[in-house]
Formats: sequence, C-alpha cells, structure tokens
Amino acid sequence: MNFYYNAFSLYNLLIDILILLGCIFSFYYFFKKENLKVFSPDFISKKYILTFIKSSIIVFLVGSVIAMLLGLSTFLRIHILWTLATVYLPLFLLIHLVKNKKYFLLPIILTIIGFKFYAERIEPNDLEVERITIRSNKIKNKIRITHISDLQTDDIRELHYKVRKASNEFEPHLILFTGDVLNHILIREEVEKYLSGFKKIDSSYFVSGNVDNILDLKDFTKRSGFIFLDDKSKLLKMDDTLIGLIGISLWEYRNENLINQLSNEVNEAEFKILMSHYPDTILYANNSKPDLILAGHTHGGQVCLPIIGQIITLSNVPRNIASGGLHFYNGIKIIVSRGLGMEGHIAPRIRILDKPHLVLLELVPE
Repeated sequence: MNFYYNAFSLYNLLIDILILLGCIFSFYYFFKKENLKVFSPDFISKKYILTFIKSSIIVFLVGSVIAMLLGLSTFLRIHILWTLATVYLPLFLLIHLVKNKKYFLLPIILTIIGFKFYAERIEPNDLEVERITIRSNKIKNKIRITHISDLQTDDIRELHYKVRKASNEFEPHLILFTGDVLNHILIREEVEKYLSGFKKIDSSYFVSGNVDNILDLKDFTKRSGFIFLDDKSKLLKMDDTLIGLIGISLWEYRNENLINQLSNEVNEAEFKILMSHYPDTILYANNSKPDLILAGHTHGGQVCLPIIGQIITLSNVPRNIASGGLHFYNGIKIIVSRGLGMEGHIAPRIRILDKPHLVLLELVPE
C-alpha cells in the first residue's frame, strides 16, 4: 500500500493487510468495550479519540512483540507506524467523511496522502549534490573525488542516472564507495552494469557495508569496475601527491590495531584517506590520525523532524556528524554521506527532510 513497487512489495503488502486486520479487530473490541458507536457522528469526542488511539497502540505493541518473537527486523515497528499513520488513519477518516458527511475531513485526508506521496516518491528521488573543498598544505595538485555511499537500492532509476551524470561531468580522479550496494540480489547484474558506467581518471575503490553480505564482493567489485579494499591499504601517486588509501571492513571499524597497521603501511603518503562504512571508525582512529575519513551508514537519519532532526542514526558519533557533510572530530576531518538509497526489506522506503546525497570532493593545495 505504497506509491512504489519493488521486489519486496508483495511481502510488505501482506504485512500491511495483517496490520489493517489487526486494526479492525482491535478497533471493534475496544469500541464495544467502551459502549461506543463505531462510526458515531460524535467521533471528535475525547472518549472516542482516546479509544481510537488505544486500539492503535495495541496493534503497534502486539506487532512489535510478534516481531521480537520471530526475530524480524526492528524496522517492522517503523513499518507498522507508517501504515497506521498513512493508510489506516486516512481510511478511517474517509469512512467518516462518506458515512457522516463530514466534508471538513477531506483536506486532512488529502494532506496525509500527499505527505505519504512526498515521502515515498518525491524526496527519495530529489538528489542533493554537495560540493566540498578541502584545502591542505599536504596536497600539491587538485584531486577530485566522487564519494558514493549507501546506494542501497531496489532498482536503477532516473535518480541513479543523475548521480552518474553528475559524477562523470565532475571528471573525478578517484571514486570511493563506502558500502551498502543493493537491497535485493535479483538486481545484481543491473547494478553492476550501472556502476561500471562511472568514469574516473585513476581508479575506484570499495569497502563493504551492512547489506553487502548477499554479494560475492570480490567478484561484484571486479565486474563493477571497483577495487575491493576491505582491510587493505593502497599508496596512490596522484600527479605530484602521494595519497594513502586505507579501507576498513564492516566488522573491523573498532579495531584500533588494524587501523594503525594499515595506516603505517602507507606512511610514505602525504595525505591519508580512510574509508569505512561506519562513521564510528573516527572514535578509534585517534592514534593513526588520517587526514580524512569517508563514511556512510547513517542515511542522515533518513527520517528527520523540523528542529529536532534525526529520529535515529544507528551510530555513536555526535548527531551533527551523523547528519552528513564535512565535520571535524578530535582534529580529524570526516565526511559522512547521507547515502542515495533507503533501508530495505520490511522498512518503508521513505525519506523525510533528508534528501539523497552525492558528495563531489576537491582536495586542493592550501
């Protein structure tokens, strides 16, 4: 019951139907218990509203318990809340509009549906290209880098071609991808073909993310035109500048010994860049002191509220860092990409106040 279709849509539709059936059962049970008419014209009374809220909370709590018992993703809770707010509520109001001729409900219903359409169709495809310039006396010549993270897609669509076009026109020396490729293995070949179309002057590198365990990463990166850099280092000669590239795999982001070891392997480098899916790596890189960390993972929160900001970031770094862009932490520069995609499987594909994010980075002499 969404404004998009992907490989998980039928599965998610079944979940939505179960949620709505649970809502109907809970709704009738509590209204009968409170001796309330189900579709009373006096539905704005305090007792009616509280009973409706109580029945919805029960559906959420029961769904959450079932998810825990079955070992399902915690994103099921978000799925339930999204369905309650953007499917169940407008349907409930629509019945009142028709049955009780409450026409003032029409703009409320349209607002909810419009918000749902915006979050599912408009913002997830509204690309923000951020150009970042870092000046350093360690850099002798301009170096252009495309930073991609959290492609995490169910399909290849217009948004992705905009990303590739922007990157190709930027003519980067390096393309650095900090993990999370796709949500469903069925689109592997399509994604490989898409990624192989990115142009670069020198080379492209990849480190793994949370959802990449469904791929044979060595084969995937080779077919996509990337070099697999998990727990490896690489010394690159970029004209007159030696760049040290350090790749940290998903589960080693807290391994200070490994980070120091890989950093020491490129000690000749004038400028060191550490790639990690988790921005939390910066909490363990104080001894190795890379000049720059590139990361992703947080999706910028994916769902943000005015003033409050992100609801969750799934990261221990400060919220301003998790929100994306260039920041400093303990004297280390870090760029966190808000990513291009969204959580997959049973999570609703939504972005709110958090556009897909492509970083075009220039390292220039100071």
